[in-house]
Amino acid sequence: MLTKMIMSRPAIILFGDSITQQGFSSATNSPGWVGLLSNAYTRRADVFNRGFSGYNTRHAVDLLPTVFNKDMMMTHPNSSTNTLFVTVFFGANDASLPTGEREHNQHVPIEEYEQNLRTIVADIIGNKLEEEQKTPIILITPPPLDEKAWDKYCREEFDDLSPRSNEQSKLYGERVKLVANDMGCSIVDSFSLLGGNNGVSAYAECLEDGLHLSAKGNELLYEGLMDVIIRDLPHLAPKVNEDDSTGIALEGAQWKDLC
Repeated sequence: MLTKMIMSRPAIILFGDSITQQGFSSATNSPGWVGLLSNAYTRRADVFNRGFSGYNTRHAVDLLPTVFNKDMMMTHPNSSTNTLFVTVFFGANDASLPTGEREHNQHVPIEEYEQNLRTIVADIIGNKLEEEQKTPIILITPPPLDEKAWDKYCREEFDDLSPRSNEQSKLYGERVKLVANDMGCSIVDSFSLLGGNNGVSAYAECLEDGLHLSAKGNELLYEGLMDVIIRDLPHLAPKVNEDDSTGIALEGAQWKDLC
């Protein structure tokens, strides 16, 4: 009975690039946004990190058959599927500037980026058992970009540049919001959460190398994500108190009730 209970725990799937892959901890070994989310859902759901460093949405579309399938979409009491929700967090690489001189160019034109996001969302929605079922999807915009810090990091680590700009990240984020609005997804605006509209002095401390999140950036993203879950999907938020009328409760009985 206990084995069956543990195996039936629902899933949370986080699909993204390096900011997701590295999301369990920051460079300073403080908890990353994925680690913080996993902690919040301890004994409530299993968090599956499907982050792929360096990937853009073009790569992500190719991964869809292996990351999402009907086996993940079994019925759970608090959700229409066994997957509580999915986050999709791509764009930091798509928004890299198009430079034909580089051997490995991650840039994806913005129109294609938008279409790829629509394809990803449609695929996730399509993986269901019944027509009325729909997995909640939370789209996350690309974070702000500290251009000087990122250039410095690339020169020191790779002896090369991977040109990007804060303005480009913002433009790609606007397409994420458009897709979310059109396709009924929730949105976490990481660009705004981390201060991308307020000048580099406001958001530099949220980035450890100009692109990836620092401890503060991870914490802000996690808090913003939880705010969206509580606002848009309160029945899927962690149930903190037994008297709460909604939310995901701890799995199983309290140990004192078993002894």
